[in-house]
Amino acid sequence: MTFKESLKNSDFVVTGQVNLAEAPDAEALIRQGEILQPAVDAIQVADESSTRMQMAGLAAAAILMPLGIDPVLHMICRDRNRIAMVKDLIGASAIGVSSILVKRGKKFDKDNNSGVQNVFDLSAIEFMNYIRSMKESGDYPFAADLLTGASAKVFAPAAEWEPKSLLLKCESGARFVQNSLCFDMPVVRKYMKSVVESKLTHKLNFIMAASPLPSAKVAHWIRDNVEGAQIPDAIIDRMEQASDPESEGVEICAELIRELASIPGVSGVNLSTLGRIETIPAAIEASGVRLPKDS
Repeated sequence: MTFKESLKNSDFVVTGQVNLAEAPDAEALIRQGEILQPAVDAIQVADESSTRMQMAGLAAAAILMPLGIDPVLHMICRDRNRIAMVKDLIGASAIGVSSILVKRGKKFDKDNNSGVQNVFDLSAIEFMNYIRSMKESGDYPFAADLLTGASAKVFAPAAEWEPKSLLLKCESGARFVQNSLCFDMPVVRKYMKSVVESKLTHKLNFIMAASPLPSAKVAHWIRDNVEGAQIPDAIIDRMEQASDPESEGVEICAELIRELASIPGVSGVNLSTLGRIETIPAAIEASGVRLPKDS
């Protein structure tokens, strides 16, 4: 079953994200895929947000697909002009990718030492509209069945909040929204309550993010450096006090998954980690939300 099919047929979808920074070659990537595959509905292939060099997402998707893995390919507008974006889109369709996540990408600082330039020929909204127009024209068969997703930040909205940005993404062709990493469950509940009241869940599937933290040091780094990430002090305190931080991180993540599965309007969760990839299926198993595929 593909990610697209899982969103239609499952109450709670689970995806895992490969860490391309730790996959210098096909063998290392395949190993990550084989670890994740039994526990998830699909594997997300994310682009690098920094200037660090790593394998291209499209190449990673091509390596994973022969294993029977359904990749959700992230496409970042920061690094490519529209010609390159469409070429990648056609290539992704040609190898069988059926779901993409379109993101703007974090802007490089002018003072970065690498000399790398921001492209931003198209915004994420513009690229999604471009894909939508290709679908509606009927002249581009490769785009017809493509599931397009957008990203969003979780926050605690005010009572008068109107989800204008989410509505725009929906009108531009997004059919799922992948949200920023948030360990603060009261914030997630308030956000999703407003989303449900807006009736956007009738049009969009909302995927939350979670992560088995490997250490308190990594938790601090994520909170300080990952855009939109929210990790309460109480979570970091648990990690600092734990005799086995990795196991504590898995347990915290399992608790979050269980709670996310109970929140109205949440369609699923995507798990990523800066620690060992094995902690992702461990957290899924500990959460009890599903059985591995081969069980």
